[in-house]
Amino acid sequence: MSVENSVSDDLKLIERLSTLFAVAFSILYVVGFLVVASHLSQYGVSSFSVLQLQYLVAGIWVLIPPAVLGAMDSAYRRFGQGAGPELMKRLAATGDVPFSAVWRLLVVILLAGSPTILFVALSAVISNLSAAMTWGMGVRLYVFFALIIVSFQTFWSSWRIGKEQETWLVNRHAAPVYLSLLVLIVLFYGLWFSSRIYPLIPSSLGGGRPLNVAFIEGDKKFPDEIKKPEQSAKRSIPYKLLLTTDRYYVVLSPNPKERSIEISRDSIAGMVVLE
Repeated sequence: MSVENSVSDDLKLIERLSTLFAVAFSILYVVGFLVVASHLSQYGVSSFSVLQLQYLVAGIWVLIPPAVLGAMDSAYRRFGQGAGPELMKRLAATGDVPFSAVWRLLVVILLAGSPTILFVALSAVISNLSAAMTWGMGVRLYVFFALIIVSFQTFWSSWRIGKEQETWLVNRHAAPVYLSLLVLIVLFYGLWFSSRIYPLIPSSLGGGRPLNVAFIEGDKKFPDEIKKPEQSAKRSIPYKLLLTTDRYYVVLSPNPKERSIEISRDSIAGMVVLE
């Protein structure tokens, strides 16, 4: 292979990886924005900043688990399709299966189950998440995972299949239909995730669980919206912090007839994060 061809192949690989990264980043960001916006809308809050890391982190929470699970499932099925017939042929001919093949099969099975293991471990580590999760939520979560994986695999197979291999179910003309179905499933999953799972994830991990905070009074008096436990106190009562921007804080209102309060950052001297 000539140097020119080698450089050309490297450039094509870099271009493909860059395109893949850009597409993945955009999808995660858009889905994360929908999740965060849907979550905050429950409190009458809107945040439409173009650049927010929170959107990307929320998108990762939503899509990375089913993506990893789908990748492991695909690897497991490919291993079965490639190694299964060979193992059966060896078993029929000699009556035994080599230990190396069994070991590789066990590794693949373990990898295929690793997303479930990681999810359970992560749920146990995150405080209050495992306690708040119910069997119904877990079942719905895995149903959404299965629907996303199946619809994506069907779309991808339809998009990549050759004309001579097309069937009534998997064909190029059906690919847009499967893509539309995938988008709808992800949309419904994101909306469900924003109301049931996202509020359970701590804000320190990019989730929507509010922080417990108290505001500190400076030379200026607190605005009327901020309450103090007593007149002489320099700290406010505890609030649940929903959103922080460069100009204001948004907290849950203690008044049952109100949903949230927007507090200008210039009106307070500081903020304390409580237990």
